[in-house]
Amino acid sequence: MKTIGKILHILFKTNLVKTLWFNWKMLPARQARHLPIWFYGKVTLRSTAGSVVIDGPVTPGMIKIGKRDYYVTTSIPQCIWTIRGAIRFRGPLSFGFGSYVMVSDGAELTFGSKGSYFGTGVKIICFNRIEFGNAVHVPWECQFMDTSFHYIENRASGEIPPLTRPIRIGTHVWIGNRTTFTKGAIIPDDTIIASNSLVNKDFSALEPYCLLAGVDRKSVV
Repeated sequence: MKTIGKILHILFKTNLVKTLWFNWKMLPARQARHLPIWFYGKVTLRSTAGSVVIDGPVTPGMIKIGKRDYYVTTSIPQCIWTIRGAIRFRGPLSFGFGSYVMVSDGAELTFGSKGSYFGTGVKIICFNRIEFGNAVHVPWECQFMDTSFHYIENRASGEIPPLTRPIRIGTHVWIGNRTTFTKGAIIPDDTIIASNSLVNKDFSALEPYCLLAGVDRKSVV
């Protein structure tokens, strides 16, 4: 009965054309035949010139992209993904609808195992490296950007900081909605981040089970 249920779900609930096309284009046949990645609703794939890798056991629908979220709606009617670099999945996860994911040439976006959740309207812009640990909870309208998009000169010292720096989110991290992560942000395991916060530097020295909230007034470039 479970097998029949999954078949009916794929046929009538998912974006079947995009699901079939993406799995067979981006994955080896031994994985693609299980259809581990399911798309829902409107999906725009601006580029699939990069690579997608699934580490570990593969099961049907273990990765869901664009599924409707019962918590909140968004004005963005579709998921928009650009894959020119590498995306690596290490386990099940779910993306709500309206997500925007861009992985640039030579960049790598990694998702951990044990079921992470990304809510509606989440944006991930990866020009270097963004890594999520296991069981990360990311609700609606959060954004992760490992680049400043343009160079900024320190007029006092003449220093020009790097354009990009990696972002690393630890395991069992719970993030409040509308939080922004910029280049160089590092969050240790077992951390909670309050809604509407700005995370712009390395917090790896924090003790376990800390709460981060607000905006750091110190400018970090």
